[in-house]
Amino acid sequence: MATGAASFLYSSIRELLEGKIETAELPPGSILKEGSIAIQLGVSRAPVRRALVMLCEAGVIRAADGQGYVVGTAKPVPLSSRRLHEILVTQSDDIGRSATWERIFAEVSDAVMASMPFGTYRIQEEELGDYHRVSRTVAREVLWRLMDRRLIEKNRKSHWIIGQMTARDIRETLEMRQVLEPRALGQVANNLARGWLAGLAARIDKAIESFPSINNTVVDEIESEMFQTMYAGLRNARMLSSIGRNQISLVVPRLFRQHFPIRDDLPALREYSQIVHHLRTGSVDVAQVLLSNHLARVERLTLARLRVLSELPPPRSVPYLIAIH
Repeated sequence: MATGAASFLYSSIRELLEGKIETAELPPGSILKEGSIAIQLGVSRAPVRRALVMLCEAGVIRAADGQGYVVGTAKPVPLSSRRLHEILVTQSDDIGRSATWERIFAEVSDAVMASMPFGTYRIQEEELGDYHRVSRTVAREVLWRLMDRRLIEKNRKSHWIIGQMTARDIRETLEMRQVLEPRALGQVANNLARGWLAGLAARIDKAIESFPSINNTVVDEIESEMFQTMYAGLRNARMLSSIGRNQISLVVPRLFRQHFPIRDDLPALREYSQIVHHLRTGSVDVAQVLLSNHLARVERLTLARLRVLSELPPPRSVPYLIAIH
């Protein structure tokens, strides 16, 4: 039975790779390495090695000068881990897998962000899947999406790492936000739904009137609307992606509100109210200036909050997070 299972596995891997090559999803020149493929598919290296040898013998790929193989006869082109993941793991069951990773993404993201001010952690992929009762494919999808948002990274050993948040991180991301977000706001402003803007304005005004007797999640949700939903219609996909990767500064106030009573958020809420007001009245240029001023103003407060958070005892960690230092 073990032999039959192994045979099925390497045959399946060969068929998968050959199909991706035939459809040019693995384009000519792609460098294929058994270790990288094994990691993405969640299998041992042996069946991948055999599948690659068979494809080489069939003339579909050729041995590279160094390690691995090259697709076709074109000049070798390395694939990033992310690109290889997209090519090999994206299958016809995308809808089902998407629903699964979305179900656990928020919880994993919260656990990652909660640990960021307190040190460096390693995420154990297999334990993450076991903890949430999902496959390693789903766990890996969540991790890639966290890396897309720059909440985690991969080190040289291909370990998933949560780096400790630093003052430099905050300064650099806020600097990027000041460059990107006012421009993005100008591009999406005329297409924002009037009803959505009216609803957002009402929520902000209600929060101001009730301040400070509001739940911290109210402010979290407003900021999510202001800095994520606001840009959702941006046609420039690269700009939108960059905005998403540079919002780490929003992690600090969110964590701060979880640990301390709401106290310093009123000025920000008033600034949000003014920005939305000018968007509703068509004064987009004024809204852009107000947004830029807001992002410049919050740097000092965000850094002060980070210093306070770093003095707290580390939060209770989930089993798949291992403190490195």
